[in-house]
Amino acid sequence: MNRLWRMAVQALRSLWAERGYAALMMIGLVIGISSVTVIYEMGEGVRSQVVSMMSSMGFGADAFFVASGNRRAGFRRGGAARVLTDKDLSEISRLVNVDLVVPQLSISRDRVSAGARHTITGISGVDIHYAASRRWDIAQGRFLVEADNRDKRRVAVLGASTAQELFPEGSPLGRPIRIGTSPFLVVGVLAAKGFAPSGHDRDDRVLVPLSTAQRRLSKEDKFTAARVNLVDTGQVSETVEEVREILRANHRLGPEVPDDFTIVTPDSILQMVTRQSQAMVAMLTFIATVSLFVSGIVIMNIMLVAVSERAHEIGVRRAVGATRRDVMAQILMESLLVAVLGGLCGLGLGMLLSRGIGAGLGLPVAFSLPGFGLSFLFSAGVGLVFGVFPARRAANLEPVECLR
Repeated sequence: MNRLWRMAVQALRSLWAERGYAALMMIGLVIGISSVTVIYEMGEGVRSQVVSMMSSMGFGADAFFVASGNRRAGFRRGGAARVLTDKDLSEISRLVNVDLVVPQLSISRDRVSAGARHTITGISGVDIHYAASRRWDIAQGRFLVEADNRDKRRVAVLGASTAQELFPEGSPLGRPIRIGTSPFLVVGVLAAKGFAPSGHDRDDRVLVPLSTAQRRLSKEDKFTAARVNLVDTGQVSETVEEVREILRANHRLGPEVPDDFTIVTPDSILQMVTRQSQAMVAMLTFIATVSLFVSGIVIMNIMLVAVSERAHEIGVRRAVGATRRDVMAQILMESLLVAVLGGLCGLGLGMLLSRGIGAGLGLPVAFSLPGFGLSFLFSAGVGLVFGVFPARRAANLEPVECLR
């Protein structure tokens, strides 16, 4: 251990004496490692934001969504948009592991007016448990109650953005609005949730009683989605398969016919986000690796030049008893220290850059321990691998020739 410490101290002294060369060798490493750090921190930030968004929407491990239509490749609609029926949701609610089924009817975006002001926003007919199941607080007024649904009342709860757009001058509570041509009364305003990672404004919406939406807006007894709350979160996959069997049987789908519905679980969203971020990270990491490879070649060539210029020093060391192994270990230690110092500088610069980019572009950033470890291993590996040839070159120098 003492020998390694002495070698490290001697290597630092040598690098300080040749600090111009050391700086040149570190520049490429700093650029490459900082790039890797930025890539991983941005990727981890996106993943953390998606998890946070799911939690804020009440989309935890205790629930999953069933939506009409077959949605693939990021849940885009494909194929017939078969709706969910009362029979579907009734049979799902009777499953042993199902605690609650919260139906929803999403209506295409429509014009919502309040006096001379208007906006185009999404309209949804929802169950009275909609807000509670998604842990969505009420900022003003109240949410929908059983009497609203039972009596098909024309009442509405506005998202924060919609409320601000229609009533910028004051509270919208008790104020009339028109959805299309139908009059409604505002009874509540949802707490602000902000934008989703996709850029969608989650506060741009209007919620009305489910029965009212079916009778006055869609004119059909149907549902476009339902949130399924579970009793035992350890049986999510089993319950999902039971729900799939019920819907396929009710929709009379043959063995070769694909599902005409989509089941969205928290794991499926995380897997989708992870696949997309991994593809991006892999591509950018390859580019950063090329930069590190070039840095390694630069280190090797500069070390070869340094070995040539230090031939007399190496000859003296060999003359006083240093072995080939001692010389080789010393040069390798210098190469490793250059790489590690460059890696640490790159990590620091990468963290600063990632936070600057995140603040400037409004993108999420989070510390990535795997990215930190990978960057450090990359830098150390470059120093060891590309320091071998100069070290062998120095070790093979003949003392007599060096001292002439």
